Amino acid sequence: MEVNVTALESTNISTLFFPKAKTDVSSIMDMIQVFFYSVVFLLGSIGNGVVIWITAPQISRTVNCIWFFHLALADFLFSVSRIVPLLKNAFYQGWPFGSFLCQANSFIKYLNMFCSVFILAAISLDRAASVAYPVWSKNHRGPWLAWLAAISSWVLAAATSLPFYLYREVKIEKENRTKCTVRLKNGDQIALYLLRLVCGFLVPFAIILICYGIITVILRRRRATFSSKKPFKVILVIVVTFFLCWAPYHLFLLCKLAGVKGQAISVGLPLASSLAYLNSCANPILYFFIGLDFRRKLSHFNLVAVFRKTLLEDSVYSFRKQSQQRRGTPSSINELERIS
Repeated sequence: MEVNVTALESTNISTLFFPKAKTDVSSIMDMIQVFFYSVVFLLGSIGNGVVIWITAPQISRTVNCIWFFHLALADFLFSVSRIVPLLKNAFYQGWPFGSFLCQANSFIKYLNMFCSVFILAAISLDRAASVAYPVWSKNHRGPWLAWLAAISSWVLAAATSLPFYLYREVKIEKENRTKCTVRLKNGDQIALYLLRLVCGFLVPFAIILICYGIITVILRRRRATFSSKKPFKVILVIVVTFFLCWAPYHLFLLCKLAGVKGQAISVGLPLASSLAYLNSCANPILYFFIGLDFRRKLSHFNLVAVFRKTLLEDSVYSFRKQSQQRRGTPSSINELERIS
């Protein structure tokens, strides 16, 4: 009898906090996603809010701040919106929030993905242009151009995310339960998969790889030195982190597109999605640890100063011809070019 009472109490507690809790795989995945949604909502909202607060006053002055501001804004919108699926997975069996939030939740998710990767591609093009054409960049590159690139990224991201808004709907299923789902034929679903994969991953990362390849070749050829490596390192770490977080998600989508079924997809895809969502709260953590001076004790750091050190610092490249370096004389083509 005691065993039965204990089991009953355990079931009641589980039902109280997770009313749809079952022993099946999908319910376990829902609980895992509740944890990740909570982390993204809390850390992403606070962390990206701090980045926005720090970069906003300088946004009209430096290109660096414009890039960091818009990356943080995209991540902030996504992090705040995670409260909707968090509540749904934790407390409801169906979709209780109506058609608009069903569509908006999907739209914001892909807006964040597309906008982030488009801005990273724009940053890479900016870096490559600054290194390849330093004189042109010095005369023409400025905050207005970064603003134009950032706004273009938002517009393009909104356009590519629009199908995920239009084709979402709330459908009534068995036992009168509502479900937020995609209303598409099989061929149209394949088109959406390819849109995510090609526009949200393959093409932008091809641009990024080409740009950093150009930068590496030019810097080696010109024997460039860095006056400040931090902004370059920050962007590079952000790009690598984005790739590591989103690559598994696109890989599982590709497997699903190829017709792979079973627990490999039902378990792997939610976990890969959770990893991708964590990217929205990763950047502020990266800014913090890159800006933190580890020679000091952690108990004596100034949080705002650490973020400012990372977000507001510019990097300078100095190009010197090898022959002039051997003579020890200043180069006639010394370019002290701010690229951030």
